[in-house]
Parts: sequence; structure tokens; C-alpha cells
Amino acid sequence: MALRAVILDMDGVVVDSEHQWMLAEGSFMRALVGKWAKKDHYRAVGMGVSDAYRLLVREYGLKMTLKKFSERSDKLAEEIYSSRVSLTPDLRRFIAAARRREIPLALASCSPKNWVDMVLKRFRLRSDFTVIVTADDVRRTKPAPDIYLLAARKLEVKPQDCLAIEDSSLGVRSAKAAGMTCIGLRTGFNEEQDLSKADQEVQGFGFLTQSKVKT
Repeated sequence: MALRAVILDMDGVVVDSEHQWMLAEGSFMRALVGKWAKKDHYRAVGMGVSDAYRLLVREYGLKMTLKKFSERSDKLAEEIYSSRVSLTPDLRRFIAAARRREIPLALASCSPKNWVDMVLKRFRLRSDFTVIVTADDVRRTKPAPDIYLLAARKLEVKPQDCLAIEDSSLGVRSAKAAGMTCIGLRTGFNEEQDLSKADQEVQGFGFLTQSKVKT
């Protein structure tokens, strides 16, 4: 692999939002479908809003419209991204190391653009990413490869020359379906996620600066 670009997921990789969603969404989901536990949350990790909605309709009997569900999700997301989430430890060191090596970074997220914008603005990250792709830019979200393929096209790099960093099973499947090398990032909050299809699993962001990536 000739490493020419690195593509990061946002939720659970750039910020600890998957953990924060789990803490915040219990009462939110129980109000919608009557029950919600950790095992239910784990099923939805990595999904876009529309896919999560379809899951709730199909398997939990949600009667709400997609528009109403999206509006309520946006309200909770604003609280989570504007005040609850933190940057993943060593992320800024990782970004600085990529800059020193002149490796462009892209963000490929299943979250809507307005959610991604909140994170980028709050933590002043926008200039660190050459390309930003969100759920609003593609027809299919993860585990389909569309988000990663679009990011590679925008970077003008072949998918096989990209390294994707993911924290969820759906995200790893998406990156591999796009033909990319994929790092499964263990953060301390995603031990229940099956990252076995990743090319390598690492504990935290120290791997790049410590030259532990297999390329």
C-alpha cells in the first residue's frame, strides 16, 4: 500500500460521540419505542439517521415520520455535539503528525452535515481536513462503500491508497467494501464492536506517531 491519504470517521473516532449518544439517548428512545437498552444502542452504532429510522420502524414499531424523527434527533444532537462531546485523546497529535508527513486528511461521516459542522466549528478542525463527506452527500451510508469512495474521488486518490480509521463494525465493512486498508480504533468505549474485518486494530491514536501502522 502506498499511503497517500487518511480518511477518518467522525463519531467515535474524532470525538467520543458514540459514548455520549449512548448516555443521552435512553430516555429519548424509550419515549419513541417503549424500550431501549445498551444492546439496542450497539445495533445502531455507525448508522445514519435514515437507516436508524428504518431500523426503528421495522423492528421496534416506530410510528413517527422520518421528518419528525430527524427533527427530534437534531435537537438531541445539538445538545450532544455543542456541549457533551470531547476530542478523542491524541487526535491533535495525530493530525500534526499527518501534516508533517504531508498526508492529506478527509472526514467521512454518516452524520448529517449540520452535525458534522457543529463538531468542526466547536473544535476548530475544518482546516485540518482537505475533504469532508457527510450523509447528505451520498444515497447510501455505511456499511455501503459510497461515503469512502466519494471521499477518495474528492481527494483524487485511489481507494487502495487510502487508510480509513473506524471504530464500528459497520464502518469497517464500509471501508473494506471501498477497497481501502482499514484501522479498527479501540477507544475504551467500543469493546462490543466487532472490528475483526479491519486490517489492524490499535489502542488509540498513538499508532501513527509511533510508526505502528502496517502499510
